[in-house]
Amino acid sequence: MLRLLVLEGNTLAGRRRIAETAGAMPAESYAAVLRSLAPRVVVDIATPADASFALPQPLEAYHGIAITGSALNIYQREVEALRQIDLVREIFVRGVPMFGSCWGLQLATVAAGGEVGLNPAGREVGFARRIMLTAEGRAHPMHAGRAAVFDAPAIHSDIVTRLPQSATVTAWNTMCEVQAAEIRFGRGLFWGVQYHPEYRLHDVVAVIQRYGQLLVDEGFFADLDALARYAADLSALEADERRGDLAWKLALHRDILSHDCRQTELRNWIASLEQT
Repeated sequence: MLRLLVLEGNTLAGRRRIAETAGAMPAESYAAVLRSLAPRVVVDIATPADASFALPQPLEAYHGIAITGSALNIYQREVEALRQIDLVREIFVRGVPMFGSCWGLQLATVAAGGEVGLNPAGREVGFARRIMLTAEGRAHPMHAGRAAVFDAPAIHSDIVTRLPQSATVTAWNTMCEVQAAEIRFGRGLFWGVQYHPEYRLHDVVAVIQRYGQLLVDEGFFADLDALARYAADLSALEADERRGDLAWKLALHRDILSHDCRQTELRNWIASLEQT
């Protein structure tokens, strides 16, 4: 039986704000996905952004550690981020395998000596389009079963700007040169993606509603009514995946609509842990 730990990337205030629209904090949703992929798995949750943070079990008790997204910007070097950098660096030292989405990739990058910054191309919202596997990515077990080009749920304005020496880029698109990577550092191995394989359409809707006026100001929607209509279409498609009219309207295909496709990297990570 696998024992996994999910590290919540957000502060207490951030977790509460997300739960208001998504119905749960990111680590809770992430843990639910992991349990669905491996029903016999034991999943603990920790909140290392908190000053009162404590691990439920010693790091060595876990077969793998997953890291959620976060509203923090790692280059701000806030104490809530610095705690997490130190923890991830320690996990690398201990050699516990890690997987990270979005913030998780950025956190592992900085912990291993790389850099993260604001994306000059702007924000990637809702879905990262035409992500392309590199030659290394096509051969990498993290992406086994993925098409060479695919879309994925995403929300980020920060990107990896310099990878550690021990890293390999496995996927990219025109918005972000590092959409996925493997990082080896110390005794540890990290697989990470800039997108969110753990997200449902429900989570994308929650993101859009939470950002609201900011997305209008940045030009993604003409006004809040247009944003509300888009969110409603996504919600209707989540409720009934047979709505081919909505899938066509929103340009969403099997890589988004199929749980098996969307969660590919997480499923492959769990499979790699079960084989060790």
